[in-house]
Amino acid sequence: MHTRHQKRATPAQSGPTGPTTATQTAVASGEKDYNVQLFSADAIRLCAYRKWERAGMPPGDGVQFWLEAEQDLRQGR
Repeated sequence: MHTRHQKRATPAQSGPTGPTTATQTAVASGEKDYNVQLFSADAIRLCAYRKWERAGMPPGDGVQFWLEAEQDLRQGR
């Protein structure tokens, strides 16, 4: 009997929709920000999806919506 082992995605292995685990907002190279807040990928995904819908559901990978959603959540919007 063979057992399948399911690999879990890590932030380094994430696909176009982002990581499947909690994610941390990016900090520019060289900056030290010890107060970076973590948001779940589901919270970012939902916010990005709503932005994408409001924009008329344009084709593409949605990276810009994901980045805007991260920024909005960081700023408490």
